[in-house]
Amino acid sequence: MARTKRDELPDWLDEDTIIAELAERELAERGELPEPEEVRPLTLREFVHEFWEVLEPGTPLAWGWALDAMCLHLEAAARREIRRLIINVPPGTMKSSLTNVFFPAWVWAELDPGERFLATAFNESLSIRDSMAMRRLVESPEYQERYGERVKLTRDQNSKSQFDTTARGRRLVKPITSATGARGNILLIDDPNNAAEMDSRAHRRAITNAYDQSLSRRGADPKRYVQIVIMQRLHEEDLTGHLERKGGWVILRLPEKYEPEYHTVTPLWEDPRKEAGELLFPEFRDEADYQQAELDLGSFGAAGQLQQRPVPAGGGIVKGWWWRYHAPAHLIPTLPPLRLKVVAEDGAVTEVDAVVVPTPEAFDFTLTSWDFAFKEKKDSDFVVGQAWGGKGADAFLLDQVRGRWDYVKSKAAVLEFAARHDSIPEHLIEDKANGPAIISDMRSTVPGLIPYEPDGSKQSRVSAESSTIQAGNVYLPHPSLAPWVASDYLTEWAQFPNGANDDQIDPTTQALQRLKQKRKTWLKAQASSAVQPTTLGGLANVGGQKTSSWRR
Repeated sequence: MARTKRDELPDWLDEDTIIAELAERELAERGELPEPEEVRPLTLREFVHEFWEVLEPGTPLAWGWALDAMCLHLEAAARREIRRLIINVPPGTMKSSLTNVFFPAWVWAELDPGERFLATAFNESLSIRDSMAMRRLVESPEYQERYGERVKLTRDQNSKSQFDTTARGRRLVKPITSATGARGNILLIDDPNNAAEMDSRAHRRAITNAYDQSLSRRGADPKRYVQIVIMQRLHEEDLTGHLERKGGWVILRLPEKYEPEYHTVTPLWEDPRKEAGELLFPEFRDEADYQQAELDLGSFGAAGQLQQRPVPAGGGIVKGWWWRYHAPAHLIPTLPPLRLKVVAEDGAVTEVDAVVVPTPEAFDFTLTSWDFAFKEKKDSDFVVGQAWGGKGADAFLLDQVRGRWDYVKSKAAVLEFAARHDSIPEHLIEDKANGPAIISDMRSTVPGLIPYEPDGSKQSRVSAESSTIQAGNVYLPHPSLAPWVASDYLTEWAQFPNGANDDQIDPTTQALQRLKQKRKTWLKAQASSAVQPTTLGGLANVGGQKTSSWRR
């Protein structure tokens, strides 16, 4: 059946509406129409309360100060007081509805019906869902009654993924990795990373590249371009981590439980909580709900998705208070004390003094351990070389070099480091990346280059060596004498396996494996060379004890 003109009318434009409009025009012509009451502008908070039941009839609106904080920053972004905004907030806190549905509808209604929005997310279907919800809100009788003269959707562009206003406003949905050609003046990025793929470096780089190469330049008017990212943290290299390292962003970080050491302050707002453990949104998620979510997500998931820092308190697999330290004996009295935070299973935090021992004057074994990158790029892996000494069951990290170097610079670093530690006879080179080529090229220049293939995966090696570290058998240089220990080394270990880099971890586990192997071989040789008496019962009357021939 052919569509009639009547069929094309929007849902809100029915016969009653048309009759009411004609009656209003007639009264106006006779001069009997009363003066319209002035409509007070609504804040974003008020707008959500006013129109909540339009989209969620029968569902009570749970509201808390966290939503007030988000509204405050979104309003500032709409007014161009903030041009780059990141909101890190736990899932289930109405973030998508607020940012992708109510916020753009409020902007059209209260600020500018000609504003153009470009919305994107990793899961395009969720973006389409929010787009349809916003369209239902804008076309609803309640919205049109208040804002109908200001905001109307065009009939020729009104689809699930794009709809325009008669004032030339627009809301457009695009996949995060294929937004080329799309333009907008307010970019909405909602959950850009896929939680199921966060262990994949290729996935992380695909998302950051999509932002760098495309989304960052999608502004229709560069001077008015506003970018808003709203997400929970998943990894140190997720989009928030990438943008935070670039700088220039206002970051509203809203952890589920308050941690005083991570107190959030923005140019507009400060976290009102004072006591550790205070909940973000008790009106919606209480302590029991939090504990269940923490149990479901595990320590890393809870740290990222609930607490908005993708590293558990105190560290990941290896805890920060497990490490011990060493320094020259004559310097120890002059060094500042090291205080370590210990986090109990219930989250309680206490402080203890770190163990600091004199650096041994001699070692049973010494070696250097190297991890090489494949190429020199701004975001490539680091090349790392470390010097280690073994004394009994203990391992001492003595020195480290680290940099993003090409093949030639890597060779020079090996040569310089070997010369600096010329008493070390053995240099472990991980047998991958540029390692085999460096061994081949430098075998006649630096003696003792040994290709080494560590046992197990990266994570299994860390798990295996974590017991050695926890037992107190691994000593690091005192951070006052080696600042890189605190700034680079410990940070990387705390973030593993969710950190941006793990290049210092590989040569460490490699060295610890090798030192254990060397000590085991040495102990076995000592046992084999020992002369141990054996009782031979049949010779009891002719001397009693003789030395077993296999022990000689």
